[in-house]
Amino acid sequence: MMRRFLTVLGVLLGLTHAALAAPERVLAIYLPGVYFPQLERKLDLGSELATHLQKKLGDKYHLSARVYVSAEAMDADANRIAMILTESPYVAQNLPKLLPLAAAGTGSDTRLAVLATAAVRSLTDLKRGGLVYASPVEPPQAFLEHFVFEGELAIGKDMLQPARDVASALSLLSVQKAQAVLLYEDNLASIRAQNLRTLYRSELLPRPTVVLPGRTADPAEQQKLKDALTSFKGLVHPDLQTFHPVTDGPYQKLRDRMQQKSRRQPKLLELTDEPTQLPMPRLAQPTPLQVPLKAFAPVD
Repeated sequence: MMRRFLTVLGVLLGLTHAALAAPERVLAIYLPGVYFPQLERKLDLGSELATHLQKKLGDKYHLSARVYVSAEAMDADANRIAMILTESPYVAQNLPKLLPLAAAGTGSDTRLAVLATAAVRSLTDLKRGGLVYASPVEPPQAFLEHFVFEGELAIGKDMLQPARDVASALSLLSVQKAQAVLLYEDNLASIRAQNLRTLYRSELLPRPTVVLPGRTADPAEQQKLKDALTSFKGLVHPDLQTFHPVTDGPYQKLRDRMQQKSRRQPKLLELTDEPTQLPMPRLAQPTPLQVPLKAFAPVD
């Protein structure tokens, strides 16, 4: 009887030790270019998604949500990261070592928009500096020059001001340390920015995407994950409430665009010393967004 008790106790202690020794598996949230009113809301989104995955897939996908402020910080934590929710430029840049599973929304893409103060009459004015952007890729020049501005605007180091996140970028505008900001169109309804006009819109690109590190996941496992992600119904962020399954295709296309300089036909603008009016297409009318700059809270 005593021997049996000791055997059971040893098994229980072994299981406890194994549980304690199990490494933490992380759901990384890396969304510098997506607007959140508070940093804590990013963690709330990650926890909401992690809880959903565990409920659908069991303890195999018991993940701890963690917010990262830089790609470098994620790289330093790579051994613990089991899944990542990040922006499509980051996915495209790192596609050889990432496996896209599902993108936010029901299937449509988004655009990046340049919002500018009255001091900026055309993109040419930004040659003197004043553009702020919370970029998910480092360095951001190739993405901006080749994809966003399609070879029509060279991005010098003195022209672009980095920001940790969108809230920080908007703060720089509010204290007049920047004159224009690059944001996702999806976020425009959630921010408040007085006396800013939409100066420019990019081509379409995929919305934030859930990916696996590495590209070795079994196809059946990939399908289980995609099914679980597409059943997600989030409440934390208005633009990240649902996901739809994706393939490599859209990210490979974006990657190709980022790596190869192109020019619009016809040309969008001439880079001269004289400010020029941007021609169509995709030039928004200079109608100010009627919202105050000092408050960056979601619209009720």
